[in-house]
Order: sequence, then structure tokens, then C-alpha cells
Amino acid sequence: MKTRNIQTLNFLNLLRSGAFNDSKPIGIMSAFKWDKLVQLAWLHKVTPYFASGIEHYYYDDNLNIPEKEIEKIRLQLKDFPSNSYSSQYKFDSLHLRNKKLNSVLRQIIDKEYSDPEKSYETMQLMAILIVNVGNILSGRSYLKGIIDLGRYLRSEGNKVDFVKLESWLTQTRMLKMANLQGSMLVEGFGFDKSELPFVSRSDTRSRKSLYEAIRYDDLFTLKAWDFHENKTGFIIGSPRAALHSIRHALGYRRYAPSETYSTIWRGVMNGLAEIEE
Repeated sequence: MKTRNIQTLNFLNLLRSGAFNDSKPIGIMSAFKWDKLVQLAWLHKVTPYFASGIEHYYYDDNLNIPEKEIEKIRLQLKDFPSNSYSSQYKFDSLHLRNKKLNSVLRQIIDKEYSDPEKSYETMQLMAILIVNVGNILSGRSYLKGIIDLGRYLRSEGNKVDFVKLESWLTQTRMLKMANLQGSMLVEGFGFDKSELPFVSRSDTRSRKSLYEAIRYDDLFTLKAWDFHENKTGFIIGSPRAALHSIRHALGYRRYAPSETYSTIWRGVMNGLAEIEE
């Protein structure tokens, strides 16, 4: 491991072990870096997986995490919500920013609910993928969403109608975004492409996107699309936050161009709307 990457690699490998029971080597870190990882796990809402990963490495000589950090994790776990997939990713309330694509999505939802042979597992998987798309494009944390995608596939994937899923993704033009999410599971969490029928090929951007997901702890303190009106009536805001949001979204325009530009437009309009209020 390179020293400059050890914190990111340790975080990823601990999550990989805790979420999927697939261990990779970890390296010794300073107390400061361990504290950063504990904070990062909490911010991304993956503390239970992080804690399980630490348990799996209990007898590893490289696991030099300070006892005070272990206690901090124990306290965090007491307050951690235990929400189910169905409560976090709701098929019936899915939406896309692009009006035309959202209309298509609503038609898919209505049709599936009226089908007496509806596939709940396929609906749930579609919900996870679409919620992740929204989080990826808007710059919100999507690390937990990728892990949830993998865990759902491992537990319920044999019940999913992947032919139907691919049809839905094609109609909503989300096939490339789904392919990217699956590629992140291959790249960072040891998945085989055979577990991901909606992945046609490993995406070259998946490693970068996965590392971006890990580094995005600053997005919890930066408000995207931050515009407001000062005392003199001029519109001001955070150039860093706005440009960061736009640049981030544009990085995915080749995966979902219509949804990307709609996300940017909605973000700007929502930011400006706050001024009027």
C-alpha cells in the first residue's frame, strides 16, 4: 500500500469485510487517521459495517486502532437507525429530475403495481439503483447506497427479474448509471460480474467514483447550490459549493445526460428560490 492511500484503502477494506465478509490486507495507521475513519463511517452512515470489519480484523497485528475509538464506535452504534431496504428505498415514491424521464418512470411504477404478478424484489432493486443515481448526481453521499445495492443482490438477487429490470433501466435511460454502480461493486468490494446481470462491462470510471464517494465527507458541511440575498439586495453565495456541485454533476453527463442537466438546473432554481423566501 502507498502511504498516501492507506487511509482510503483501510476504510474500503474494513467496509468490504464488514459488509461482505471478504477480507483484504490493512495497514497500520496513526491515531489521528483512525479517528478520521471513525468520523467518516458515521458521516456516511456505514458505522455498522465499519464496526463489523474491525471485529473481523481483531487478531490482525495491523489493527492498531486506539481503544478510545472503539468506545466511540460503540456509542455511535447505540444511536444508529436500523431501517429496512423498503423504508430507505421506496419504489412508489421514486422520481427523476428530468420531466420526460420521470413521466416514463411513473408509468413503469403504475404498471408494475397493477400487475398481479408484480416482482417485489425487482421493484426494490430498481429503487436502490434510482435513489443512488439521485445521490450521485447531486453530490450527496452514495457510499452506503452502493453497499446496500451489493448486499441486496447477495441476499435477494436470485429472485430478481433482470430482464424486466433491464427494460426499466433502458426506458428511463439509466442503464449506464446502473452499470457504473455495479462496476463499483466489482472494483471495490470483490463482486464478480456474474452477480451483476445489468453490468455489461466494467466501467473505467468506477474506481474514481468509488474513491470520490469516500472522500465526500466535506459535502456534509457544504450546502450545495448555496445562494442568498445580502442586505444590499445583491445575490451572493458560496462559489466553491456551487461550482463543486456543477462540476461534480457534469462529470456524469455521459452516463445520463438528460438527468444530469436537469439536476443542475433544478439545483440552481431551488437555490434561487430560497432567496425569494
